[in-house]
Amino acid sequence: MTDAWYRSSQPTGEGKPSSLEAYLLACQGPFQREAPPLLDALFEKLDDALYDLADKAGSDRLYSRYFDAMRLFRTQSRNIKAIFLRQLQRTRELTASGLMQADSTSLDSYSMENFALVEDPELEQSIAVSNLVSKAENRYQRELHELGRYLGHLLGRRELPPAFNPLGPLAICDAFSAALQPLQDIDLPIKLVVYKLFDKQVMDHLGGIYDQCLRLAVAHGLTPSAAAPRHTVSGSPSGASPAAEEALALRPRQAAQAAPQGTPSTEGRVPFDRLRSLLNAWRDPQPLAAGSDLDDAILIPTSDLMAILSQLQDASWRTRPVPFAAQELRARLDGALQIDPLDQGDRRRSLGEIDEDTLELVSLLFDSIIHAADLPDPIKVLVGRLQIPLVKVALLDKTLFDNPDHPARRLLNRIADATVGWAEDEERTPYSLYWRIEQIVERIIGQFDRDLAIFADLDAELAGYLAPEAARARATEEQVCSVATERDRMTAARLKAKAVIDERLQSARWAPDVIEALLNEGWREVLYGAYLSGGEQGRKWLKAVNIVDRLLWSVQPKADPQDRRDLLRGIPELLRTLRAGLAAIALDQRLVARWFRELQALHLAALRGAVGPQATAEATTPAGTQGHRAAGTGASDPLRRLVPGCWVELVRDDGRRVRMKLAWVSADGQRLQFVDRQGFEGPDLGRDNLGTLIEYGLASIVRSEGDPPLMDRAVATLTSSLSH
Repeated sequence: MTDAWYRSSQPTGEGKPSSLEAYLLACQGPFQREAPPLLDALFEKLDDALYDLADKAGSDRLYSRYFDAMRLFRTQSRNIKAIFLRQLQRTRELTASGLMQADSTSLDSYSMENFALVEDPELEQSIAVSNLVSKAENRYQRELHELGRYLGHLLGRRELPPAFNPLGPLAICDAFSAALQPLQDIDLPIKLVVYKLFDKQVMDHLGGIYDQCLRLAVAHGLTPSAAAPRHTVSGSPSGASPAAEEALALRPRQAAQAAPQGTPSTEGRVPFDRLRSLLNAWRDPQPLAAGSDLDDAILIPTSDLMAILSQLQDASWRTRPVPFAAQELRARLDGALQIDPLDQGDRRRSLGEIDEDTLELVSLLFDSIIHAADLPDPIKVLVGRLQIPLVKVALLDKTLFDNPDHPARRLLNRIADATVGWAEDEERTPYSLYWRIEQIVERIIGQFDRDLAIFADLDAELAGYLAPEAARARATEEQVCSVATERDRMTAARLKAKAVIDERLQSARWAPDVIEALLNEGWREVLYGAYLSGGEQGRKWLKAVNIVDRLLWSVQPKADPQDRRDLLRGIPELLRTLRAGLAAIALDQRLVARWFRELQALHLAALRGAVGPQATAEATTPAGTQGHRAAGTGASDPLRRLVPGCWVELVRDDGRRVRMKLAWVSADGQRLQFVDRQGFEGPDLGRDNLGTLIEYGLASIVRSEGDPPLMDRAVATLTSSLSH
């Protein structure tokens, strides 16, 4: 960035760098005091956790690895703490100099995608760290927001993004990752245990440290009013984010203008006149009451109806949100119509035919919207409050029913798309997604009268708000899918290795216990690695499978002299290949030595033509190897809709419902990997398991990939209902 920006960002021209350095230096104190005891607690818990894992280890190899890791962390704990604190200090020193030279636009355009490109072996660790950062940023949203405003003020900016905050969760997690770098020999599962404990013992206790940093900010003469509020909500583009301003510049302004009622519709749209015809045919004929006279009714002009609706809208703005009821608006409107401002006796006030039809069509449309599965119940409460404004929109502009690009429809569709994966236990704090939608609803109810442009403005603002989150979710989801793909490949390799051994053992005339143990506990890992290396046609795989056949042949009794000579010549090469393969997988050499001693005895018996014990000759077929699948017919139909991009609602053990997006399907179509709306890893389910959950009402498909937007489906549902 040029020096011109640096000078323009300094109001006084002097002293600002030293102010930033002084504040960051002061904030080192709380971290230096509070972090060491937290890390000590982490290592104490880690010692207990690794001991428990070692105690439950299923093999000597795992047992040794857990104990080796335990000893390593005991000896390196002091060094890890020192590197962690030194890295935090270095981060702040670099920030003090680096941020003052950074381009403000580069900070605004920050995206987590920049940090998403990691190598395959680091994917799971990267996701674990990303989860820690996201959880902490949500938990300490208020504190980080204030710290970002303080630091932004020192830089002459509105706010410093969390990713560049040297006191933020990302900087802390990066420092801890750097502290673990010297321990590269630690297995990934053990590292994930360390990160989990770091989250619980350190990240969950940052609140006190941040409170001290906020008090230090006040001591340095900074106040919350020093910076502009985050995510300013404004009715004009100038208050929106850069992404929102771009969307505002591109929005079709003509869509916000009221179109003539007779505007012809394009192909695929449902014109208002057709809906009116369907509505009139759908209504039950109402016989006239004796003595009634429709000619005596006072027709309410559309302008007066708009005024009455505005009064009802104003009243609803001051009331607590309640669940939507389609008939409530009509009841309140009928009550308002009974109040005759001119006191014209018993003459009844009624709506014109077009206004009456418009009111009923919007009511039926909202009924379809609210009963759609897309919206979680709390979001339905918010959207239900927009019924009165949408009636006013329809009275002003009949293209609401037939124009998919109508600004009001676009806004409702965007809300539905943004919240289809929203969970009811998500935070509803300021600047959360729920809070943002609530503010949009409040602004429409409080400000909308006749200017339809407010819907286009709010849609652009919401699009700008959602864009960074969507980019981050995509990057995280891609990581999860990469891990799932690799996991599926590893699972396929293990199954293939097991199948080869099972098939050979079952077809062998007899297989001593030591041979079964050598193949299942040792050579299976060699087969697994060979399959991962080159697949089923790879040279390593074919050679490893050939060793299985040669080994089983070598222990069979040899009655033919030529077979004895072939075995005698082939034993040295067979043993060398076996020993090299087992050594490559770091198997316990004591176990290998015992196997080879017993194998030597078997080879001597085979050369003599002796028959081994028949008790070990019978190989049993593992139960369930045929993968019997009982796919119920009740679950088959909905499962056809399962493609990546579908949203599914699952009932958790505690009865709460969560919504997950299908992000990945295995090559055989049987494994389904789900993610939440932020792209983080969710459950990994079998297709049949999900079918069973659907059958028992513990899961349901909320939306399928390729489904039309919410408002388009609501209009189509309305049309279909009226047609029948």
